[in-house]
Amino acid sequence: MVAGEGRAPGPRRRAGPEAHGRHGGSSVENNKAEGIVDTYVSLLVEAGVRTATIDAVAKACGLSKAGLLHYFRSRSELDDALVARLRTLLTEDLRLMRAAEGGPVRYYLTSSLDTEAPLERAVVAASRLAQAGNAEARAALAEAHAAWLDVLEDFLGNPVLARLALLAGDGASHHADLAEPGEEAFLSAQDIEHFARIIER
Repeated sequence: MVAGEGRAPGPRRRAGPEAHGRHGGSSVENNKAEGIVDTYVSLLVEAGVRTATIDAVAKACGLSKAGLLHYFRSRSELDDALVARLRTLLTEDLRLMRAAEGGPVRYYLTSSLDTEAPLERAVVAASRLAQAGNAEARAALAEAHAAWLDVLEDFLGNPVLARLALLAGDGASHHADLAEPGEEAFLSAQDIEHFARIIER
């Protein structure tokens, strides 16, 4: 997976209550906080860091700025919640990747095409933050790439082929992100199968 300031990709997919500002532990509060993070992710993915301000997030959520600050006391806390989400999604993705029936290579390549998956969107959003200088987002993305690479290398037994698989997934994600709605996909499921067979030989 991959990303940039316009339409972009990045690599891809741990959160605790401390990641969600000052709200309490009730399900209603937690659901509202998660909804705010969803909105923040969408603004980052679709419009970039400069547009995804606290005011813009609050407006998109139907909240006042004070209402949003009840959940996240600052833009920094919102950033932290997004990074925590990325780490949570990564943990689950690695579990699925290791257990995938078709193997980690096919799983990684195929999932890289799903630009609407929560993990892919979190990766792109975190990439926006990293490009704007957020060190924690950059670290989380580096952790993700390293973790995917480890799974691929364990499966393939070859570090060069593992890197090739990782780069192929990033490229697939990049082209999927660039596609306009209704446009014919650059890569097909058959292409992904061919890539996997070549890498696994």
